[in-house]
Order: sequence, then structure tokens, then C-alpha cells
Amino acid sequence: MKLNRLILFLAITATILTFLNSFYSNYEVQKEQLISQAIEVNRAYAHKLSDTTEVFLAASRQQLTYAANEVRNKMDDAAVLKHAANRLKYQTNSFNSVVISDSTGLAQAVSPETINLLGKRLKSVGSLEALKKRKALISKPYLSTINNLLVFISAPIVDDQNNYRGFLGGTIYLRSPNILSQILGEHYYKNGSYIYVIDKQKEILYHPDQARIGTFVQNNNGIDEIIANNEGGISLRNSKGIDMLAGYAVVPSTDWIIITQSPLQSTLLPLNGIMEKVILKTLPLGIIVFLFIWWFARAISYPLKQLAEKAKSLDSPTVSDEIEHINSWYVESLSLKKAILSGVKLLQNQIGQLRLDADTDPLTGANNRRGFQMRLEELAAQGTTFSLLSLDIDFFKKVNDTFGHNVGDEVLKQQIQIMNRFSREQDMVARTGGEEFVLLLKETSKDDALLVAERLRTAIAEEVFDVVGHITVSIGVASWLDHSTPVKKVLLSVDDALYEAKKQGRNRCVMGK
Repeated sequence: MKLNRLILFLAITATILTFLNSFYSNYEVQKEQLISQAIEVNRAYAHKLSDTTEVFLAASRQQLTYAANEVRNKMDDAAVLKHAANRLKYQTNSFNSVVISDSTGLAQAVSPETINLLGKRLKSVGSLEALKKRKALISKPYLSTINNLLVFISAPIVDDQNNYRGFLGGTIYLRSPNILSQILGEHYYKNGSYIYVIDKQKEILYHPDQARIGTFVQNNNGIDEIIANNEGGISLRNSKGIDMLAGYAVVPSTDWIIITQSPLQSTLLPLNGIMEKVILKTLPLGIIVFLFIWWFARAISYPLKQLAEKAKSLDSPTVSDEIEHINSWYVESLSLKKAILSGVKLLQNQIGQLRLDADTDPLTGANNRRGFQMRLEELAAQGTTFSLLSLDIDFFKKVNDTFGHNVGDEVLKQQIQIMNRFSREQDMVARTGGEEFVLLLKETSKDDALLVAERLRTAIAEEVFDVVGHITVSIGVASWLDHSTPVKKVLLSVDDALYEAKKQGRNRCVMGK
């Protein structure tokens, strides 16, 4: 099969994916519509509650103003004042308590009498504000002496001579059953939706959970936007980490903000149900199509996968035969297979040469430091003991300065030849620096290594080097016999031993500690 037929198949698959994308897009559109609708419903609901609350507050102020006018010329008649206070308290449920005060803040009448304020000086925030401003007002929420959160609505009492005689006020206890909780009640929808009221300082004035009344809203990512606007809707995450769809509206006379909100999850439940039914209807056919696509895709990709796996081990001596047995059943994979086979031989030759170059000193043909390090790691991993002879040509700088670097290079080459005569097939000779060499003796004790070192030192001292004549070497010896000893410690030991040999006068062997 040719690649163009595979592309045709992919086009069919793309058509199916387009259908799925349309299905998903429709889901998203429906989702957005449900969210927008829920936000708008909550906004309208909040607006209605705001209007209702505003009407209540206006009616309450009107009640207080009317009662204040009734008693304005009867501030000395205790019975009239008591009757007025009781009427305001019990005729409607607008207030939890009512108080009538004279101009000095002395309570002249209270209802109910159980609040025990009659004849006492009023010191609450709302009372003091009413005395100071001498006008109709609605106080900001404040805490009473018994830690109750209150809102105080008052009207001034002014007699016929326009003299200020005091005020008449009604108190709403926000943490007790009150008219606001009756107005706001529960959210119309019983799906986790709820209503709460805050002021501009984010203090909660009403909440279905009474324990939260008087606290401040925290960890709510939409509350700042709500406070900044008079009315609107928003998607937010509440203080419990639940995604909510909220509508809000401000009560004009108090700047309280009524917020109605519904859980996003509950709002989307109808959509989820519809989409689940659609999925269940289309699932059998989808599974069949998926299995077919999977089988065909696997058939296409399997030869390429095998070729890719073999491409990772092109340096293996059997890789050519393994590639030959791969079933490349379509034209493109067959061409790729032939191209890989034609390059394997050349690549293997190049890899072999690169490995040789990477591990070999180009001047002497001995292993370099990299090859030496790899051999150490291999022996350590196998737990095989070994000994090291670290050699340094004495006064080699003098050889280079006297006879030139070309002669010095020949000395290095001849040095390697001598060391090779003292090494076995399992040993290693390496040049690790300018005139520094290492002889690694596999499975050799330190005593035997010291004997080899002495023989090698003597052989080098007796060797006649062209032009130069005789040279000497200093040798440090160390062994790795204890598997618990780090290899790095052996390298330090052999370096210290070589340094000690030089320190003692050169042309000698020293065993490391």
C-alpha cells in the first residue's frame, strides 16, 4: 500500500474528528448559555430582593417618623411613650427592640422591657450616632455590649417649637431571627443555592449559616468586583473553593449588597445528563471505529517502530539480520528499511573508529584517561580487585628543552612499548597526562604489584633511548582489594605514593597507604 492511500484514510479520520469537535463545540455553547442564564436569573433575583429590602427599610423609617411625630409634644408622658414603643415592637415584626430616648441619651421607653434599658444612659454606637446627627438614619452594623450584631434605624423627635427632644429607634438583631431573614429567606432553588448580604467592608450581615454573620468574606475571588459595582453577575469561587454563579444588587439606602448564587456543578447537571445520553447512544459505533483505527494504525506503525528500535542499536553485529526480518509491507517503510541497511555497515565502521579515537591517546596508541576511567568503573562494578602503577618520567621537561619535543614524543612512545611488555591481556596501559602513565593490573595483590613496579622501573632505567640515552621513572603503587573502599580513594593513594617517590629522590617505587 502506498502512502497516498494512508493519507486518504487519515482524511476520513479527520472528518470524524471534525464531527467530534462540532459535538464538543455544541456542548461548550450550551454550557455557556446555561451559565449566562443562571447568572442572569441570580442577578434578577438579587435585584428583586434588593427592591424588597429597600421597600422594607423605607416603610420602617416611615413608621418611626410617624411615631416620632405622635410623641413629639408628649415626651413627659411615660404612658404615651411606652404605648408608642410597644406598638412599634408588636404591631409589626420590623424590629427586635424599640427605644425612645430624650435629647441627652436617657432611655424614656423601651420594648420589650426585658432589654433592661429603661431610665439608663444609652451608649450604643447607633444611639450615639442618632444623638449626634439628629436626623433620620440607618446605622452601619455594630456589636452590642453582649456581642450581638445590630443595625439601628432611628428618627429624630422634634416638638412644635422645633426643639430637638430626642429620637425614636428600632433595632434589628442580625444574629437572631429578624425581619431581614424573613424577607431574604432561602433561595428559590434547592440545589445548593443560597443568599447572603454583605456591606462594603465585606462584613456578612445575613447568611444561612448564622455562625458566619458578623464575620468577613475571605478567599473569594469575585468579592472585590461585586463591591466595585452596583449590580451585575459574575462567575466566582467562594470561600469553600466551590465554583458559583452569582448575581448581586445594592440596597441604595444602606449600600448593603445582596448576593444570590448557585453552584456551577448544579447548573450544569441538565447538560451533563443530555450529553451522557448522547455518548451512550454513540458509544457502540465509536468503539467499533476506534478498534478499526487502532488496528490499522498499528499495522502502519509497527514496521516503523521496529526500524526505530533497531536504529538505536546500529552498532550491534546482528542488527543487519534483525532488520532484514522486519516485514515492511508498504512502499515507504520498505524504502526506509533499505536505506537503513545500506547505512548500517558504514555507521558501524565509523562508530568503531570513533570509539577507538575516544579511548586512545593519538601519540602513543595507549589508552587515554577516558578509557582508563571506564575500565576502572567496569572493574569496580564487577567487584574485581586490581592494582595501579602510576609512572612519571623524571625530569622529562629537561628532555624536551634539551632535545626538542619531537625527541620527547619518541621517548613517550618507547616508554609505552616497555610498559606493554609488562602487561597481560587483561591489564591496561594508559597515558593519563604529558609524561604520566598508568599500568592497571587486574586481580593482582599489592605485593605482586610492587614487584612488577620494581622490574618495570629497572627495565626503563636500563633501556637505551635514541638520542636521549637513559631515563628514569618514579612509580607509585596502590591496590583496590576491599570492595567497601571507594575507587576514588585508591586513585588518591596512588597519586600520593607517586608524589612520595619524587620527594624521596625519584627513580624509585613507593607503596601507597
